[in-house]
Amino acid sequence: MYCLELSILLHRALEGRVEALMSGLSFPGWQADPEGLHDVRVASRRVRAVLDLVQPRLYPGYKRQCRKLKCLTRALGRPREMDVHMGILEEMRQRVPGLATCSGMEHAQELIEFRRRKARKAMARELDGLSLDNLPEMLLVPSLPDPFRAGDLAGTIWDCLAPWLEGAFPGQELLDQEDTLALHALRIRVKRLRYALEVLAAGFHLPPEPQLRHLKALQTALGDHHDRATLEDLLTGLHRGLAARGRTLLAEGTMAVLVRLDEERLIAFEHFRALGVVTPKDAFIGGLRRNLAQEPGDAETP
Repeated sequence: MYCLELSILLHRALEGRVEALMSGLSFPGWQADPEGLHDVRVASRRVRAVLDLVQPRLYPGYKRQCRKLKCLTRALGRPREMDVHMGILEEMRQRVPGLATCSGMEHAQELIEFRRRKARKAMARELDGLSLDNLPEMLLVPSLPDPFRAGDLAGTIWDCLAPWLEGAFPGQELLDQEDTLALHALRIRVKRLRYALEVLAAGFHLPPEPQLRHLKALQTALGDHHDRATLEDLLTGLHRGLAARGRTLLAEGTMAVLVRLDEERLIAFEHFRALGVVTPKDAFIGGLRRNLAQEPGDAETP
């Protein structure tokens, strides 16, 4: 038995997100275009976010389609990471004049470009093994006798959100001390909560825009931190290799880039800390409940 209102809401969300994904996949040259690749990857995550909420037995081939979407998202991950790294270095060149002619910067960009080409070749091989044209088949809902029941939509939505709310807020320890691995894990949980809330927003009494804005800002700060932390790791290895081979000028230039990355990573961490302090867990959940109309009060509180 299923709540009729929620099942309809989720299916409409699935229809729109599958359409957006298929549109991205049909765009010529999307694999070679950083923005096109990013759009397809995000679209695949948004479809998966709906599938995390639906009743699996309502959809034919549910497990097979979930595996396919997961493979698609994973295949695009490494090329996207290299695109982001190249974008960070390009932006740094323009914003920090002294680094524009830095030999270490150019050497780092050559390394990233090499890895980006390699990642795209691996991606192409993986995509060749995926049959993506039949993704819309997941929208063919079987005809079931009386599968639905009327229910409390607000209560059902809250039940759907509850698992995603757990762990999506930073503890005091994480706010006080930078922990790269823990911050990355939190970023993933925040992203999943945001995508789930976007899916369920249509069932709210008042749109949960304040909460979505907060989650997006938190995800952006954590993403900026993660992107710079991973790029730092890559270039630290490059620097060590150059120093070990006696390539003094290139090693010094790479260190100049690393110093700047370290500064930007810490700025992103401070942004994350500010967001965590401004909107603690209790305030976020209280505002969310009021927007859902489970509690009276000021629905604009995030």
